[in-house]
Amino acid sequence: MSENLRFNPHTMQYEAVKKKRSQLRGVLVIVLSGIAFGMLFILIGTSFIKSKDVRKKEHDLQVYKETYEEIEKQYQQNVEMLQKLELQDRRLFREIFDADPPDTVLMSSELLKDVENTLNNQDAGGVLTVVKAVYSKLSNLAFVEKVRLDFASYFVTQNATFVKSMPIRVPLPKGSYTLVSGFGKRIHPIFKTPRQHNGLDFAARTGTEVLAAGDGIVQQAPKNLAGYGNIVFISHGNGIYTLYAQLLEAKVSPGEKVEAGEVIGYVGSTGISIGPHLHYEVWKNMVPVDPIRYLLTLPPMEYLKIKKIASQYNQCLS
Repeated sequence: MSENLRFNPHTMQYEAVKKKRSQLRGVLVIVLSGIAFGMLFILIGTSFIKSKDVRKKEHDLQVYKETYEEIEKQYQQNVEMLQKLELQDRRLFREIFDADPPDTVLMSSELLKDVENTLNNQDAGGVLTVVKAVYSKLSNLAFVEKVRLDFASYFVTQNATFVKSMPIRVPLPKGSYTLVSGFGKRIHPIFKTPRQHNGLDFAARTGTEVLAAGDGIVQQAPKNLAGYGNIVFISHGNGIYTLYAQLLEAKVSPGEKVEAGEVIGYVGSTGISIGPHLHYEVWKNMVPVDPIRYLLTLPPMEYLKIKKIASQYNQCLS
């Protein structure tokens, strides 16, 4: 390949002429390479290195997802509990009042339908808010209380005297007692063997007032109740009786009329017993039945707590 030559008078020789184009090409290659590498770094940075704002949004989304899943789980558990409570209320309604409950739609079914319609109208951001609100409603069980109040309202309207006579109240002042044992097979406190326990044992201080669970007439106590100590036995009509045992003393006598909430005696330990308490029974047609089924005036959460304690197999107090 021929080269361009130029005569140099200082050296008296022909010398090759350097091409400026080659120099420019080298500079251009360096500049373009720098731009290419710069763009590559920017691409890598934007693809793999996330900004603080992006990372925060992704973190928030993950938290929302986990919160939603937990709330959804709790929501389903509470709906199931609610449905069981409602069905139980309706069953107890029939057993206790010997009548069909008022024609009402289960509150949980209405709630689920309402939630479904609401969620269908929400965007993704609003779903969590809706579910939180529903779960809060379920947690408080306010609508379960409403079901009970609806039942009570129905009967008060139809037959106030009948309702007032039913033993649906706890026979001790609020906050004065602790439920220790329930109805069914329990360990006898003295003989330490499994025996039928026909009532509830409420531990309370000696001398605590015992209240009538409903309106009624005091009866002579049955003769075959050895070990029960001092007893008050009340007829509430319609084959329903309540029995209050282990009393320190009775304040009423057979033949007296009593009203719901009236003081009829005081807590003691006068029979076969290992401590001061009220032994409380409900009889239907002269057969003992589980008193828990009749405590319909308790708030739902308190009712669940007492029912759980009463179902435990343990040692009773008398």
